[in-house]
Amino acid sequence: MAYISYLDLPKHWGLEKGDSVLLSSDIMQLTFTSMRNGERFDRDKFLEAILDTIGEEGTLLIPTFNWDFCHGVAFDYHKTPCKTGSLGTVALRHPAFRRTQHPLYSFAVAGKDQQLLCDMQNQSSFGDDSPFGYLEHQHGKNVLINLHYTDCFTFVHHCEEVCGVNTYRFQKTFTGQYIDAEGHESTRSYSMLVRSYELYEETDLTLIGEKLENPWTPEGSSEALPPAARLITLNDLPYRIVDLAAAAPVIKDDILHNASRGLCKHKLQG
Repeated sequence: MAYISYLDLPKHWGLEKGDSVLLSSDIMQLTFTSMRNGERFDRDKFLEAILDTIGEEGTLLIPTFNWDFCHGVAFDYHKTPCKTGSLGTVALRHPAFRRTQHPLYSFAVAGKDQQLLCDMQNQSSFGDDSPFGYLEHQHGKNVLINLHYTDCFTFVHHCEEVCGVNTYRFQKTFTGQYIDAEGHESTRSYSMLVRSYELYEETDLTLIGEKLENPWTPEGSSEALPPAARLITLNDLPYRIVDLAAAAPVIKDDILHNASRGLCKHKLQG
């Protein structure tokens, strides 16, 4: 297959005008592939190509997560760095993007629903009132660039939270100093669904990924539903595109019925 310019890749992901898109990425190999084919990979232009694909009515979210707040480090809206990839760092400097407010699970956001997302006051990291809940309700698409579900599919924790998981994870509240976008400092508290210290947990989303990429039959039904995700290969690199609204019931069903034990395997320590 002929080489596809990195600026044309978003056109091959199946995105449509008006889509809400969550981008999860490891762009190192993408950068090397572009260079081998005579292109200098420009991360700003890549983000702009995605925005052009979804249009003015679309919304693009890029993770800018940082967990230092959990360890007593103040969160500074403008200065706390992204710890989830170079595209998040680039987006925080790009004039089209603004950061959401949660100190643990923030996103750089551009597009139609930027104000809605940046106004969110969710105290919980993964609740229905968070950007993860927004993505489920807006039929958001999660594009995974050269990553497997186990590496980055944080949406699973949203499903765990709304299902009320309290066995291998529990809600923990963290309190610390918060410097907002205007430079005002205050003490704030936020929560996150965390791993149980009594259990050793190995997260494995391989089987969940297989469920998402194949027709799925809900518990108690005889009718199979279309796949919620698809895997495509472009320039010899894997891209996974997940319809999060369609993926949510698959994941929640697995959590509630432990159908495949594909979400988490855990055992007692020692």
